[in-house]
Amino acid sequence: MALLLHLKEGWGQTKQALSEQQQIQFDAAFFNGNKEKILGNYDEAINHFKACLYLDDTKAAVFYMLADVYYSKGLMIDAEMFAQKAIQLDGQNIWYQILLAEIYQARKKYNEAGKQHLLLSKRKNEAGHLTEAASLFARGREYKSAIQTLDKLEQVIGVNEDVIRQKEQIYMVQNKIAKAIKEVQKLIALKPNETRYLGMLADLYMNSNKMAEALKLYDKILELEPGNGYAHFAYADYYNVKNDEANWYKHTLLGMQSTNVEVKTKLAILVNFIANGKVDGHRLKCYELADAFAKGNPQEATVHMVMGDLYVQDKLFKEARNKYQRAVELEPNTLVAWQQMIYCSGEMRDNKLLQSDCEKAIEYFPMEVLFFAYHSIASIQLKEYEKAVKSAAKGIELAEGNDEVLIQLYSNLGDANHYLQNDSACYAAYEKALAIDKNNSYALNNYAYFLSLGKTQLEKAEEMSKRSLDLDPGNSSYLDTYGWILFQQKRYELAKEYIEKSLAASPNSAEVVEHMGDVFFKLNKYEKAIELWNKARELGSDSEMLDKKIKDKKYVE
Repeated sequence: MALLLHLKEGWGQTKQALSEQQQIQFDAAFFNGNKEKILGNYDEAINHFKACLYLDDTKAAVFYMLADVYYSKGLMIDAEMFAQKAIQLDGQNIWYQILLAEIYQARKKYNEAGKQHLLLSKRKNEAGHLTEAASLFARGREYKSAIQTLDKLEQVIGVNEDVIRQKEQIYMVQNKIAKAIKEVQKLIALKPNETRYLGMLADLYMNSNKMAEALKLYDKILELEPGNGYAHFAYADYYNVKNDEANWYKHTLLGMQSTNVEVKTKLAILVNFIANGKVDGHRLKCYELADAFAKGNPQEATVHMVMGDLYVQDKLFKEARNKYQRAVELEPNTLVAWQQMIYCSGEMRDNKLLQSDCEKAIEYFPMEVLFFAYHSIASIQLKEYEKAVKSAAKGIELAEGNDEVLIQLYSNLGDANHYLQNDSACYAAYEKALAIDKNNSYALNNYAYFLSLGKTQLEKAEEMSKRSLDLDPGNSSYLDTYGWILFQQKRYELAKEYIEKSLAASPNSAEVVEHMGDVFFKLNKYEKAIELWNKARELGSDSEMLDKKIKDKKYVE
């Protein structure tokens, strides 16, 4: 930095011509500096260019190169100083001026950058530099300079929509609505029937509380374009202020059906109405507006998502799933749409559909652990136990750190292995589930039940089952499990007490009814036992032993 300060004292002073040797040194340093700059070795480039200045500090190109290198390094103060010196030495080089403008902008000196572009506009690409200058003045809040620059631009290119819009925005920031109106009127003078321009003017009238003038323009827009959504939504706003619910709804519905309004605008209106609407027939109107939205934008996945959400809120899961399915058809990479569709399939208790939905979702989201959890549950219900084992095992690989899902996956793995008669794998899976949460009632119950079916570790099974009941005393399945463990321990009277409680909560459970029959048989009440076994068959039990019990009229292990 000491060298730089020394050089600054005499920059640009008249110097004698370089000797031949000095010129060779200068050219070599400049060449090497440029080479290092291209390679991105900025510090080496700076050293070479400073060597040039030591030999001759009157060359604007050297200062420009230093400015550019410092700009690339993000050292804007140095970059500005060197760029200014380059222009001082050669005020005609347009590239020096462009670089200085960029440096000013990077330093958020928007007004200085704007002035630089005004200078550039006099030399090259007049319209482009005027446009940039106006934008920079506006960012610097030099609104008067911005308007003056846009006026100059208008003189160059004529009345232009983009220029008018910029002036309108600047006037609106300054709350000079009358001047904004005059600008938009220029566009209408050029194209009297252009509905976009009429809409711009109508919005300005609305903002200035000139309702009558605004409504006349909206009427004209709707004459020219009966389906113009912006006009309908503007009318809806007007009637909302007037508390005219019927006309508000009429125009909102027409606005939703339109094709010229952005989806996000419609979505905001609809979501706000769903959340906050307090009108007669609110729920029906939600569906009607959503349906109109879908008809106006049938290829927008978001629309179908909204309708799906409405159906879910009303527990119409089949209808909801159809909407989410349409959403994933339109945008298959939308995770939430797949999640919602799978949730609906689960609520529909359609395990084939649930399994299929999960398989399709996994193609797009192979790391989404919940899809593997749902897939393993559906596969167990479909008795496709090998599939269940595979999907549960894969899910376990992905679920690290997510204890709740891990417990579910280990439980699914245990269930599937039980039905595959892989008892050791079943018990190992449940041990892992309980190692995560020793008080998980679902894992406690299932593990205990499977141990009781295997007539093994019955004391451990009773302890776990009792704990699950302590956690969830009224659970019908848990009551049945505890009763069944007592049955295996030959404690039939006590078993009857718990299975009766289970049956009171779930009178149509074929499994519990069969268990009750087994208990009655052991209590020597054979006719009652046979009656209950027959009832279990009527309730749809697929137990292989049940037919034999009924046929032989006795309990079969």
